[in-house]
Amino acid sequence: MTTAAVSTWKPRAAAGVFGASIATGAAVLATGGAGTLWGLTPIVVYAILVLLDVDVVLATLAALVVAALETGTAPLELGTLMGESLGSFIAVVGMIILLGGGLGRVVTETGAAATMVRMVLHGIGISTRLRFRIGVMLSATLLGAALGTLSGASALLVPIVLPIAAAMRLTPPSMAAMFHAGTAAGLVTGPFTPPVVTIMGTAQIGYGEYLLNAGIPMAATVWLTGLGMSHWIQRRTEGTDSYPDDVAEEAEHDPATARRATIGFLGSMVVLVALGIAFQASYTYVLVVMPVSAAVTALCGRMSPTAALHAMYRGAQPLLWLFLLFWLLNPMLELLERSGAYDAMQRLVAPTLGDVGPWLFCMIVLVVGWLGVSGAAVAQVVLLQKLFGPALAGLGIPPGAWAAVLLGSSQIDWFGPFPGPDMIGQMGLARSRNLRMMMYNGWAIMVANLALFAVLFLVLI
Repeated sequence: MTTAAVSTWKPRAAAGVFGASIATGAAVLATGGAGTLWGLTPIVVYAILVLLDVDVVLATLAALVVAALETGTAPLELGTLMGESLGSFIAVVGMIILLGGGLGRVVTETGAAATMVRMVLHGIGISTRLRFRIGVMLSATLLGAALGTLSGASALLVPIVLPIAAAMRLTPPSMAAMFHAGTAAGLVTGPFTPPVVTIMGTAQIGYGEYLLNAGIPMAATVWLTGLGMSHWIQRRTEGTDSYPDDVAEEAEHDPATARRATIGFLGSMVVLVALGIAFQASYTYVLVVMPVSAAVTALCGRMSPTAALHAMYRGAQPLLWLFLLFWLLNPMLELLERSGAYDAMQRLVAPTLGDVGPWLFCMIVLVVGWLGVSGAAVAQVVLLQKLFGPALAGLGIPPGAWAAVLLGSSQIDWFGPFPGPDMIGQMGLARSRNLRMMMYNGWAIMVANLALFAVLFLVLI
């Protein structure tokens, strides 16, 4: 099938799915089908549209329209729901993500990000390939945790580490594996990254408990497997794949100013995180941490207040779609709850789930989230909580174990079984075109994590 044919059939299929869902919603409303599994139609529509490469915000909007039709929600009432959604948990998470993007931009423009990478590389040393790999992956983890984004963290690494990689004859596929594993490990351990904030709020646990039960085990598994796979990929691509001479050039920053900005950023984050842990602050504390840390970093980096604000705007702009997604997602979930679909599903699956036991229940939810629920990770977490959260108390599953379930179910699909945008993005930044090796790396990390969570659930439950 040609590319043109593929690009034609997917929009047509998406339009057909949406049309059929509208007809189904009208039929449910007309026949009084509330309180049945037909009420889950919006979730099915959302999943299918995402698989058909429809923009995730547009897919969520389509699901919201179907949910409103099924429940007979009038436009004025829907407007009220959308207004109330601005104060919901997931909308607050969306705002945290916007602030995180802004902070990341300030850290980048003051030179603090590049300075942190150099500090790591200098501390590790780059006398051997292994030391360089460790330095690159530690830098990727640090930036992923600080910035809350895979592609943003790797983009900062590229101009600094690619010239060194070229000189050491490391191959692009090997570097892509390092970028992917390193930044992913940072994203699941950073105190204010989107998945961490969402899972902490959903499971109602603190940062320390999250790290102990879920974040550190997954990050260590991803990191160590990625380090081993980068070596394996290097051996199989060396001599056939290499960097050209025109590798990226690093942007210049005043060293003294960048050092001060780095001290300001790291110092403010350490103090603010320590205060949050000491006073057991909730996820909303991040709304204070982000702007305060950005202000301290900008001040130490001699960035004017106006320039700092503009940097915040530029950093938040690419993430606006996530805020819109969460804003639309909340009323859709509210309408699903009104439809009685969740109750119908619980009545259907409760006897089965009650019999399987807590360990198998956790594994089932993990697989459902990994393979069955597509879209943004935060949306996956919220949907899984809505679908399976009511069964937790009856099975005796503690919050720490549930946090591990939510983390694994929403993040393992970063690595497989199919290539995703995050994987392809890391390849592009590393200048690699070898999808086969990237898939091998992803599958190895995926299998290692499935084994990890199978054992972890036995320990935590």
